[in-house]
Amino acid sequence: MSQHEPPPVETSGNSLFYFVVGVLCAAILLGIYFVRLNAQVDQQRMQEAERLVLCRQVESLTQGGLDKPDACKYVRERASAPQ
Repeated sequence: MSQHEPPPVETSGNSLFYFVVGVLCAAILLGIYFVRLNAQVDQQRMQEAERLVLCRQVESLTQGGLDKPDACKYVRERASAPQ
């Protein structure tokens, strides 16, 4: 070897390391995304349940001759629809 030649570089070890780091980063990002998505879905589900409870309370307070609010009909339909 002369003095001006660079030392040999091991690319297979480095590329495997970078591949593993990339896969781990992608897994972490996907994990964060799905945790946030699950939290949003849970929040929406809780809000729908609260609306359904309120509509049931309104329906129990209204007399038989009065029309039920349209919003309550929508909430009841959504609650009875298969998930």
